[in-house]
Formats: sequence, C-alpha cells, structure tokens
Amino acid sequence: MHPSNQEKSVPLFEIDQPEAHKQCILNNSREILGHLRTLQKKHSFVTLYLDTGREFFLSTILAVDEENRRILFDAPRLHEQIQHALSAQQITLSTIVNRIKIQCRLSPFELITIDDHPILSCKLPEQMLRLQRRDFFRIETPRHPPVRCKLAKFDTEAHSRTFDFPLHDISGGGMCLTGKIEYAEQFVLGELFADCRLEIPGESVTSVNLRVKEVSRIETSDGEPLLRLGCEFVNLPGTRLALIERYITRLERERKTKDGKSDQS
Repeated sequence: MHPSNQEKSVPLFEIDQPEAHKQCILNNSREILGHLRTLQKKHSFVTLYLDTGREFFLSTILAVDEENRRILFDAPRLHEQIQHALSAQQITLSTIVNRIKIQCRLSPFELITIDDHPILSCKLPEQMLRLQRRDFFRIETPRHPPVRCKLAKFDTEAHSRTFDFPLHDISGGGMCLTGKIEYAEQFVLGELFADCRLEIPGESVTSVNLRVKEVSRIETSDGEPLLRLGCEFVNLPGTRLALIERYITRLERERKTKDGKSDQS
C-alpha cells in the first residue's frame, strides 16, 4: 500500500462545482426551509466541515427559526471544538438522507446558551445542493458475514495504521464503509487511499483506490453510533469494475430470489 494524500486540485465539496450540479442547486427559500425542517424532524446527523474541511464535527439541527432567519445546532462537547467552530470563516453542512446528499454553506457561527446548554447559531443559507446520484446502481451488502475492505493511513514519518472496515453498500462508482465512531477524526474529506484491499466473496481480493467523499454518523437499529465513510473509486480499471459489477448483479439476483420466496410464504 502507498501513502495517502490529498490532491488540492480536486474540489472537496459538490456545492463548489455549480457547473456540474447546477440542476441540483436550490435557491428557493421555501424549499430550503422545507429540507432543513425535515433534517430537524428526523433528528438527522449532519456533518459540519470547518473552512477547508480538514476539521469537522457531527451535530443535529435543534431549531429552524424562520422569523429570525436562523438555524440552531447542537454544539460539540469539547470546548476546543466549539472555539474552532466559532473561528471558522466557512462552514459546510453535509448529510445524506434517503440516499440524497444535502449540502449548504453556512455563515459564521455565534454561540448562545439555552437552558445552560451551549448552542451554535447561524443565518439560514441562501443556497442548497440536493444531489441524488443515479449514475450507478447501489446495493446494500450482506451483514453476516460482511464484505470487508482494508485501507492504510500513513503519517508524516511513513508509519502506517490499517483499518479493516465492513461495507454498508457498493456501486460501480464507489462504496460506503462503516466503523467505530471514534475513527471519524482519522479521516479527511478528499483524502485519497491507494491500493485498498477489497475482499469480494467468491472472487479474489482486488485492489482499489478510494477517495473519501463523505464522513458522517449513522446509528444501528440498537442505537449504536457508527462512522459512515462514503468513498468513490479512483482510476478503477475496467477489469476490476467488471468484477464489482458482476458481484452487484449476483447480490441483486439473490435479493430478488429471497423476496420471491418471501412473497410465496
């Protein structure tokens, strides 16, 4: 495996690519309010990236105040994180709801206190990106036993740490990995991991390059918090794409067979 790196020429956020996603940019304030209220009602976790995105924290929307044109967010627990949030000049909200990516740029935070709890407040965004990718068919992978992917992270002294994550889903364009929530701070948006080892059942272990596109939090049915790492394939050779597509086809065939048996029972 080779050291990971972050290519500065690659845009980190889809909202920074208006030409590519102009049909997904919302400017209507009522629509934006509606989506923010949905995030609030669902208690959806959102990732708040500070400035370039190297620092971030997970939060939830506590209130959408239309009258005062403000959003209230749950503040992070650590005082240091709160200070970093308050000093950030650019904040990017990013989350995924029902396989739809929501992104918007927020104004600098202000710190307020409600019932002795610290709250971060900012103005309502004027634009929002609502991106539903249809380029690739995506399918959830088995949980027992899970499909796994190993990736290595190198520090400045070339020391490596290997992460062995189970997959949540996969497509011809990328895959979603899950892991312990405390690993979230180990990953940076836009970071590139080369020669990751993808273990596809019934196939040989294959090597893929992955770029981190989303760092967020999800919960299991038991309420356990998990890291969700959304990654895209980079420079994936046609032979390896064919292998992945063959596996996706097999999963879909197995799912349809299972659904058919369930309908007959």
